[in-house]
Amino acid sequence: PNKIAVVVAKGTIYDGKRQAGEIGGHSTAALLRQARENKHIKAVVLRVDSPGGSAFASEIIRNEVEALKAAGKPVVVSMSSLAASGGYWISASADEIWAAPSTITGSIGIFGMFMTFEDTLSEFLNIKTDGVGTTEMAGLSPFRKLTPQMGDVIQLAIEKGYDQFITLVADERNMSKQDVNKVAQGRVWSGKTAHELGLVD
Repeated sequence: PNKIAVVVAKGTIYDGKRQAGEIGGHSTAALLRQARENKHIKAVVLRVDSPGGSAFASEIIRNEVEALKAAGKPVVVSMSSLAASGGYWISASADEIWAAPSTITGSIGIFGMFMTFEDTLSEFLNIKTDGVGTTEMAGLSPFRKLTPQMGDVIQLAIEKGYDQFITLVADERNMSKQDVNKVAQGRVWSGKTAHELGLVD
């Protein structure tokens, strides 16, 4: 009647549902939900081996970790060889985080990009684009140069995401945001150093 569920989160984190052996925001969250709703499961080990991926999918998975804790079921993260970026995001809210001395972890950071091909299209393929927009934000397209206004919007989104990440870690690891920022900024650490920095237990 008393069982411990082991949920494996291995690979890149993608949005939606993924096949067994991959991490999907909805499919991995569904496994955690099954453990929460099964009355015989008393605790969960989340085995993380991931370089990260979608921030949105990572948050969906982390919400299920929170729901497990709210249901009175302890969650322990067991980090494999790699638990970075989104892999750390889904781990952050666990009751305890365990890593091997050689586990690569951290990478508390976020990035974004929007690739454009306007020079390739016009100079090499002689393809031109045109259009009509009603606002300064209209016309975001890989076929046109990114405007400074849209660049600012993307930058603001990245900065907001980074602030959310370091706030999450600060709250869950009982650290100040300033201290988290000192060890964050996308840097990775060995499990041994991450333990010394307070990122793992």
